[in-house]
Amino acid sequence: MSIIEKLSSGVTEAGNTITQKAKGISEQTKLSGEISKNKARREEYIKKLGEAYYQSQRAGEEADLSELIREIELVDGVLEKLTESLCQLKGIVICEKCGTEVMKGSAFCPSCGTAVKQPAVIRCPKCSAQLEAGSRFCVYCGAKTEE
Repeated sequence: MSIIEKLSSGVTEAGNTITQKAKGISEQTKLSGEISKNKARREEYIKKLGEAYYQSQRAGEEADLSELIREIELVDGVLEKLTESLCQLKGIVICEKCGTEVMKGSAFCPSCGTAVKQPAVIRCPKCSAQLEAGSRFCVYCGAKTEE
């Protein structure tokens, strides 16, 4: 391989890496925006729930708040999934005690010292790369992980 071909290959590789990182940042931005929107929705439902409860107590009545509670639970489920996706993209886990973002692989939270639970992992059958449990394909070599 000539020097020109090596340089060209290196430039192409660098361009691909930059493109991948830009896509990752774009995806993180989208997820963060969705998380913000759903947090705002949740706050609105909480306000409505509080207002409905207050008004029912003030009137001495029993209010049916189950619809608002269901909506809050739905938003909580969406927030959980979005947060999981964002953590995967960022390569982090969230400390259960203090909420600090902790790099995957860390044994303890740098803020509070709590032991950090790591997500379950599997190995790629082809290249032995470590993957998150539930991965259907290897992100490094493309091999199918499940039979």
